Amino acid sequence: MKNDDVQLIHRILDGDDTAFTELVEKYQKSVHALAWRKIGDFHIAEEITQDTFLKAYQNLSTLKRPQRFASWLYVIASRRCLAWQRKKRILTKPLEETSSAQIEKETYSQYVVNENSRITAETQRDVVKKLLAKLPESERTIITLHYFSEMSSSEIGAFLGISANTIRSRLRRAQQRLQKEETMIREALDHFQISPNLTDNIMQEINRLKPAAPLQVLF
Repeated sequence: MKNDDVQLIHRILDGDDTAFTELVEKYQKSVHALAWRKIGDFHIAEEITQDTFLKAYQNLSTLKRPQRFASWLYVIASRRCLAWQRKKRILTKPLEETSSAQIEKETYSQYVVNENSRITAETQRDVVKKLLAKLPESERTIITLHYFSEMSSSEIGAFLGISANTIRSRLRRAQQRLQKEETMIREALDHFQISPNLTDNIMQEINRLKPAAPLQVLF
């Protein structure tokens, strides 16, 4: 890994939020891939990713073993997914509910193009989800992290708290099970892009969490 998590965590606890930005950039694709695998909705997965990092930031001082940050983050993300599933918040936006203001803001033709692109992307994700459904749960998560997050076996192992050898073994089994479909899944996951503003949004929310500086009273 490019940066040492322990050093970054020490910097964060000393008040250096730029170090947390580095952690977000390092792990956001992994957290999002995990959330998408468990929830099935690409955009809600981004909300869960943001919530996961906010929880991590708020509770970072309670982490007794900073070297286990990746697996600790995995636990937080998994719990946020479970919390979302309990609430059964299925957020959909049918075309008929689209406000006229939105359509007027764009030209109608551009609106149609955007909708077609969105539907195509969602359809592609649905196809991938159905293909991944052929795999056992543990293998689904690993192959998603491997292709969507471009993580090595050792990085996936650190994230899931499993040995790199076990990861490599499960990844091979998953690739063998999928055979022809594996290439399509790899190419599809390579093209899934999370919001380029996700890191900025997370850091903005973190800044809102901080207490306002006390006003200076001049005598």
